[in-house]
Amino acid sequence: MRLAFILSCVFMSATASFSQTAETPSQVSFVRSKDGTRIAVECTGKGPSLLIVHGGTGDRSRWKPLLPLFASHFTVCAMDRRGHGESEAGSNYSLRKEFEDVAAVVNVLSRRGLRQQDGALAYARATAPQPGPVFVLGHSLGGLCALEAAFLTNKISKLVLYEPPLQDLDHTAIADRMEKMIHAGKSSIGREQALVTFLREIVMISPDEIAAMKRQPAWPSRVAGIDIQIREIRALSKYRFDAKRIRTLAVPTLLLTGSKTASPQLKQATSALMDNLPRRTLVVFEGQEHNAMDKIPQQFAETVTNFLRGH
Repeated sequence: MRLAFILSCVFMSATASFSQTAETPSQVSFVRSKDGTRIAVECTGKGPSLLIVHGGTGDRSRWKPLLPLFASHFTVCAMDRRGHGESEAGSNYSLRKEFEDVAAVVNVLSRRGLRQQDGALAYARATAPQPGPVFVLGHSLGGLCALEAAFLTNKISKLVLYEPPLQDLDHTAIADRMEKMIHAGKSSIGREQALVTFLREIVMISPDEIAAMKRQPAWPSRVAGIDIQIREIRALSKYRFDAKRIRTLAVPTLLLTGSKTASPQLKQATSALMDNLPRRTLVVFEGQEHNAMDKIPQQFAETVTNFLRGH
């Protein structure tokens, strides 16, 4: 019989120690995906590997504030999805290639960690991840990429998925409007308008949450890279959730959601995963929306770490 544990998180007791210490040194390496596209990965810390896959906008820098919270327990690595940050955009884009990117990074981490290869920066032996299965945390579209990567590699030992868009509506009309804003706007104005449109109309984030996002250091990179979001929105409109297939995935999975998340599609996706994943746990962050890691970083890190370490 499949059991689900549903937790409502107002606070969590710390079964692991966390501290916001001085920034831990990190290094960037590159992994070649299946089609040859170079994927940038930034790692820090020591221990079992935890790979973080960012969402639709921005790049790995949005996870920078949380890396020190994970670094005392894991070799934590944040990747740039293709077309974001320092990763190459590749050609003939498809979601399948995004899934392959995550699987490629996982496979490298599971074998020997990130070392000098393909012109990449060396990943120091002193902080090299332990060979073996890898934990993967995916947020939003990064959650979909993490989930699908688990079907491409057997090296993922546990998954953490924060509101992946599995059953989204067809938002290509919004993507068309965003594209016009980008081309019509002067300087970064059009790009910022397109980004806000995406957040309001597709992710359905509240004005207060958007205002908080604008105060984050990662906001400029989100604005600068909004162009790449157009192809992702169009590709996602063709994705089809396969409940029967999901029932075959035996990887232990932590599902995260915010109690104030407004998007019916994101809520429906979480419910579908709860109904079909054989080994799943649900944690609801009370009072949070789609970006709990920004508002309650220590609680977020504790929740993830306790699940991954088996607490």
